[in-house]
Amino acid sequence: MRTLKFTLVLLAIAALLAACGGEAGDSADGGSDKKVVKVGATPDGYPQYFKEDGELKGFSVDVIEAIYDELGYEVQWEVTDWTGVLASMETGKIDTVANFAATPERGEKYNFSDPYYNSKAVLATGKDREEISFDELKKGKIAVAMGTNYPNVLTTAYPDEEFNFVTYESADVIYSDVGSGKLDAFVHGREILMAQINEKGLPLRVVGEPFGDQPVALPFKKNEEGDKMIEEVNGALETLRADGTISELSEKWYGMDLLEDSKN
Repeated sequence: MRTLKFTLVLLAIAALLAACGGEAGDSADGGSDKKVVKVGATPDGYPQYFKEDGELKGFSVDVIEAIYDELGYEVQWEVTDWTGVLASMETGKIDTVANFAATPERGEKYNFSDPYYNSKAVLATGKDREEISFDELKKGKIAVAMGTNYPNVLTTAYPDEEFNFVTYESADVIYSDVGSGKLDAFVHGREILMAQINEKGLPLRVVGEPFGDQPVALPFKKNEEGDKMIEEVNGALETLRADGTISELSEKWYGMDLLEDSKN
């Protein structure tokens, strides 16, 4: 009788352990066995990345998710303001950054993957302002968002000009000040700015033609681990370009193929 009871107890314990055990691919604490990569982004960079109903969405979000899905990684997004993103990259809190221009200056600190698109810049002024030429506009007070590279893009495109830049921490304040005429212009990425003007009805309009041609890529620390990740990311990007994924995502968010636009 004791033997039967002991056997029943063992069977009950075994059943309980089986019920508690995870499926294949889960770790002992219930988590996923997938490798994790931490990516920095801001909450207000529509359509590159933005929060909607608590979920991060956007072109760069979709591209980076596709890259790391191809590689078998889980993406963990770290969302803060741009200054915080740069600080997190500097301290190693995150592994890479979304929508990051691969400039020579930044190349002194980081190595980059292949670009997933090329960004151009524009100047915008208040939509209700009287007609003004691009040449006149760039002689005024020009708003820039803190931490962005667009002032360098403008000065590189027009090296003989002297510009009067005013740095802001908040894009919303820039929209208000430029829209009201407090400042003359805003220099920013063409793709982001035009999408936001169309989607959010910003009180701005683009003046003149785009300038600059900045490759946008994923930055990594200059070490063996970073170089290994770049090799993996480049392989995934080649696949996603060849199968049309990046072009499809570009059409989804911009209504145009940024890969084709980059060739022009």
